[in-house]
Amino acid sequence: MRFLLFLHRATFICYILFLLCIVILYTKNFISSRDLQSYIIILGFVVSIVLGFIVNLWEAVLLLNRKHSIVPVWLRTFNFILFIAQVIYYFA
Repeated sequence: MRFLLFLHRATFICYILFLLCIVILYTKNFISSRDLQSYIIILGFVVSIVLGFIVNLWEAVLLLNRKHSIVPVWLRTFNFILFIAQVIYYFA
């Protein structure tokens, strides 16, 4: 269960970077370092969808098995909402 908490925290960071990618995409690019931009884009656009899928699938399995998760409710809710928003963003 500690690994699930770690994955939720990593997913949270990736979703913050996803939001930063959206801001960079629709505004002036304010990050001058190309290396930092590359890390932000890869973690925000690629890794976040993979981690989001894994985390939400794991939470769904726990919910179906009626087991309690040690992850705080606000973190689960944030990750779920941003996963749905990211899926809508990619497929709309």
